Amino acid sequence: MSQVNQPQPPNDEPPRKFSLKEVPAWGVSLGLHSLIFLFFGLYTIPIVRETFAELVVSEVEDLQEPEFKFDVAATDQVGNGGTGDTLSPSLAAAGATSASPQMETSKRLQEELVKVNLTPTATIGDVATDSLGKTVEVRGGTDNLTGDFGGQGTGGGTGGTAGSIDRLTFEIMASLKERKTLVVWLFDESPSMRVRRDAVAERFENIYKQLGLMDIETKNGILKSGIVSFGKDFHFISKDATDDIPQLIKLVKENIPRDDSGKENVFTAVEKAVAKYRDYRSREHRNCLLVIVTDERGDDFGVNGEKLDQVIQATSAAGFKVFCVGNAAPFGQEKGFQNYTDDEGNTWNDLPVDQGPETVAPEFVNLPFWGVAGADLVRMTAGLGPYALTRLCAETQGVYLIAEDGGRGVRFDPAVMRNYLPDYRPIKFYQKDLQANRAKTVLVDAARKTLGEKTPTPEVIFRADTDAALRTELNDAQKPLAVLDYKLNEIVTLLEQGEKDRAKIKEPRWQAAYDTAYGRALAMRVRSFGYNMTLAQMKANPKAFTNKGDDTWELVASDEISSGVQVKKMAAKAQDYLARVVNQHQGTPWAKLAERELSKPMGWSWKPFRKDYPKIEREMAEAAKRRVQFADEEEKKKAEKKKKMAERPKPNL
Repeated sequence: MSQVNQPQPPNDEPPRKFSLKEVPAWGVSLGLHSLIFLFFGLYTIPIVRETFAELVVSEVEDLQEPEFKFDVAATDQVGNGGTGDTLSPSLAAAGATSASPQMETSKRLQEELVKVNLTPTATIGDVATDSLGKTVEVRGGTDNLTGDFGGQGTGGGTGGTAGSIDRLTFEIMASLKERKTLVVWLFDESPSMRVRRDAVAERFENIYKQLGLMDIETKNGILKSGIVSFGKDFHFISKDATDDIPQLIKLVKENIPRDDSGKENVFTAVEKAVAKYRDYRSREHRNCLLVIVTDERGDDFGVNGEKLDQVIQATSAAGFKVFCVGNAAPFGQEKGFQNYTDDEGNTWNDLPVDQGPETVAPEFVNLPFWGVAGADLVRMTAGLGPYALTRLCAETQGVYLIAEDGGRGVRFDPAVMRNYLPDYRPIKFYQKDLQANRAKTVLVDAARKTLGEKTPTPEVIFRADTDAALRTELNDAQKPLAVLDYKLNEIVTLLEQGEKDRAKIKEPRWQAAYDTAYGRALAMRVRSFGYNMTLAQMKANPKAFTNKGDDTWELVASDEISSGVQVKKMAAKAQDYLARVVNQHQGTPWAKLAERELSKPMGWSWKPFRKDYPKIEREMAEAAKRRVQFADEEEKKKAEKKKKMAERPKPNL
């Protein structure tokens, strides 16, 4: 019989615990070896990983471009007193953008450099609101390096051309901190630029000397330079880039041709220079800087900036930063004025040159002052470079350096002027804004109508020793007034068309410009009405002198406006517009113009005094007789020289 499994009695004992003592020897050995292998396996993984990373990095480093580092401990020796540590006005390109690595490197470098003891000037930088208290480098600005603004030739004051080159040394140092560098110099061939060209050439050696003080190795082609010149045409003065400093100096001083055409096609020269040297960036892995040395704005940027846009695109794409050592633009005007001495020692004063304006289109309505001195406001500048060159520098992350400010009179605080910078966006955006706001449109139209004009100022002194003399002078004074009043009426009517859109203007610069133009035009129209009426009344009913011996009438400013209710309303409106400029835009060129306009009342009154015409005529006759009687050979020579100067055509600068 098969055996049947019987149920087992229940086991009440607890389960037995596992003990290592019961593991056989081979099991213990297996476990220990497994732990040892695991430990060594985990330990060797990071080592293999680090070794592999080192191999990868070593291969990449073979492909990377070399870096050049230097010690900045000696930077207190850089500079000559120019304002290299202050920033200035012409900020560029619209909109805030994040800083590129190169920009951050440049900023850090500037913070590392030992501060130079430089004289602050009216300079402005494109600085963010939260960093206005810092001294930082900002791309696309304009540095004014003329010191006390007394610049002549290469820029007087404490900076000028030498200060500009010292500032460029900082830029070159920042570039060399990253990699090898190429600097292409573009020199204006105009005869007026000879002194500045020589000054720049003399500073070449100083650039290398300063870099040596910073422990920067400047041999073996680490820093190379190329020379290009331009006028009506352009010329490659150096066949290729070189680090031979004596050769560079010789090329600049002896090989740059003289161009008397008066044309400066600088943007074409920039385009050609970039095309020639752009391979240095890819072939030799260099940073590329391009430095323009000129005293004018350039003639070839295009009617609507077409050439400028093209050059900006090409230059940016090639990786070039553009710097310019130039002159300040005259405020709101195209023409600046320069003194020039030729090789024979002959001197011309106030030769007109194309240096402005600082904006895309003129935004300044050029009107004279009546009854108040205004000569110091005729040729002022706001410390800005001309629009096209400044924008080229801005959009390529360079800087426009003002080596000479030929303006006269008042200067303006850069901290204030930061809020009044021109529009450096592409011209199409500027034109779009004009079309969208009638006030801006009519302001530019009015500015164009007065651009470069010399509006006559009325005569205010009238000889009246006889009725015939007085009547003749009154008639002569009224003749030019008819033409002037027609122009004033045209300007006032034009600006009036934009009055409704004035409230829509948000930019402080446009607000100040429109209010100043409209207020001054209204004030001059009031003066014109009163002037004409006052002269007509005097002609119809000549006033008698109270004091015996008086023989002259002078028209002086008066609070009394007697030319009608409408004219009084016009005067009140002018007062309101000009007062708003003074109150809201203190410390600007527009406020200065408005203050001067308001410094005298808009009415007229007569003031008598004595000149004694018979005595004046006798003295003039005697002086003329003495000149003829005692004219010697020296005076004859002076007269001949003056005649030759008058016959010789003025040079084109």
